[in-house]
Amino acid sequence: MGREHELSRQAVFQITLLWAVNLKVGSIIRVGVLNSVYFIFAQQKPPGYQRCCCLRKMLFMIFRFFIFYFLFVGTGIESGGQSFAGRISRLESIDVDALDKKLDSVFSAFAMNTPGIAVTIMEKGRVVTKKAYGMASLEFSVPFSHNTIARLPYAEGREFISIAATMMEKEGLLSLTDKVRKYFPKLPEWSEPVTIRHLLKHSSGFDDEWAVLLLTQASMGNRFDVSQFLDLLYNQPGPGIVPGRGYMYCNSDFGLLRLILEKASGENLADWMKKRIFEPLEMKSTFLHDNKDEVIPGFAHEYYSEGGGRYIRWTSDKTSPGGNYFIATTAADMEKWARVHADTNSFASKAIQYLVKDAMLMPGKGRNYVFGIKESFEDGYTLITHQGVNNRPYISRVPSRDLSIIIIGNTDANYLLFHQSIMNWLLKIQKPPFVNKRFAKSPSTYSQAQLKQLAGRYFDVDTIGYESFTRDRKNLLQLVVHNDSLKWQLNSTTLIPLEKVSPYVFKDADYEAYLEFILPDDETHPVRIITHVYPYMKVFHHVKDTTALWTPSKEELVTLTGKYYSPHLDFYWTLVVNNDGKLIVKRPTIANVELVPETKDVFTLMVEKYPQSTPFEVFVKFHRDTLGMITHFTVADPRLMNHRFNRVQGGEVD
Repeated sequence: MGREHELSRQAVFQITLLWAVNLKVGSIIRVGVLNSVYFIFAQQKPPGYQRCCCLRKMLFMIFRFFIFYFLFVGTGIESGGQSFAGRISRLESIDVDALDKKLDSVFSAFAMNTPGIAVTIMEKGRVVTKKAYGMASLEFSVPFSHNTIARLPYAEGREFISIAATMMEKEGLLSLTDKVRKYFPKLPEWSEPVTIRHLLKHSSGFDDEWAVLLLTQASMGNRFDVSQFLDLLYNQPGPGIVPGRGYMYCNSDFGLLRLILEKASGENLADWMKKRIFEPLEMKSTFLHDNKDEVIPGFAHEYYSEGGGRYIRWTSDKTSPGGNYFIATTAADMEKWARVHADTNSFASKAIQYLVKDAMLMPGKGRNYVFGIKESFEDGYTLITHQGVNNRPYISRVPSRDLSIIIIGNTDANYLLFHQSIMNWLLKIQKPPFVNKRFAKSPSTYSQAQLKQLAGRYFDVDTIGYESFTRDRKNLLQLVVHNDSLKWQLNSTTLIPLEKVSPYVFKDADYEAYLEFILPDDETHPVRIITHVYPYMKVFHHVKDTTALWTPSKEELVTLTGKYYSPHLDFYWTLVVNNDGKLIVKRPTIANVELVPETKDVFTLMVEKYPQSTPFEVFVKFHRDTLGMITHFTVADPRLMNHRFNRVQGGEVD
């Protein structure tokens, strides 16, 4: 009888327990139910009761646990959006003390005499830890904090303006299939097929504003107003790429997009985004920062390192429409932005899902979308990175772990490496450390003949840049023999020493970049270089250019001199041969620059984006008629599709 009595009481308890678990009742009712069941269970005294005293005490502890569990876990009562179970999971999965030590290690270079950075780690919507390093103001010794306002590069701002476009479509203010000429009818006739969606995909065919303007101006920081921007587009004689089918990274696309959004909404985009995006999320320190001269309390200016502990404050920002959509924000506000994206039903997540359905992937960048989202895969995890083309991510996320990293700063450091290092630690991804065994130092000597065999121009054979589907010449290597040593000629004035490491292996004197020369078995094949770059773990393949460089005589160069005119820009170039026998470009707004011969009728021209920035090369190609007379030249680079300058008749230069 006692056995049957015990079993019946257990059955009643189990049934009642299941009912309490599954019934949609409040936590107080659950506690009452469970306490009542326990009271009935504990107060009945079946045969053998005295022998079960110890068992009763143990059961009492078990029931107390169940009450606690169903009160705080089963009901999903949360503190700041996370349940007790989630907090237990977080504490079990992340050792906060060890994480803090990891962050201190990653950001060990930041101090009281460096620019600053703030980092936040979040899991399941809650902050695990946050730390800040360095200074918001080096001039006034103000520390950087999570409330310091810093500005994201304009390419990183494309996520926000793209989301704004989808929101306006949902509100009926526009359609992404609208033709751009609906809003600006003076745009050229060839742009009739171009839609708003083409702007979002960099497939419009419009010229990139500064790729063209740098032919006439010395700095992208120069003033360039909306009226000038529109005239540049209105006067474009033809598309640079096939609209809707081609791809070219083009700042003009997002400059025009902003102007269209303002026409469609009837408001300044900064005001619209504040009311419709940032204020509802209580992101009180985040805004579209389109006035670089405005005084903003708590704002940290950008610093760039010149080495040796010296910094310059960056002031050469673009104010032109194609680049004036910077986002200013704080690490604290980015916590809210990260939560929005973690919620798959939020307006931001749905906007990204919508954009991805008909998106353009940037070449050479993996699954990196034009609108500022990158998808990658690491050790079985899907990683989502919020970044533009500057390798400056501000948020990286692992959706399956509901894990986010936020990094905001005012430094030109490599934010991408910071994210990767922290994420690998959090996910326990074991990356084998680089050990320089293959290139261990060993004695090596070279004759002059051997060094000359290694010198020359080497072309990158496998890299395609993000700017267009043209071969990227930024990884061109020019090696020269100077003072009995092999050196990398960065430009006409800079030689970088290469250290001897081992037989036919050289190292950049300042960086972990190793040049491994592969000599051919016979003279019919060129010398190759495998460049190993650490800690990026990248490998570049270069092949020596065996094409003989064109060495035109002074007389040949003279035939190229004269005045050339761009109808699109309404601008002249004058070409002259100087006393040293070099072909020089003279422009009234830019210092004189040499045209360096490459191959027959093809020259390179070095162009600077900003004062003291590293120049990049563009190609100038002269074109002849059937009689061999020069008619015009074109200027090209990955973001400039053969801009034409016509030779002016009677414009010869004495």
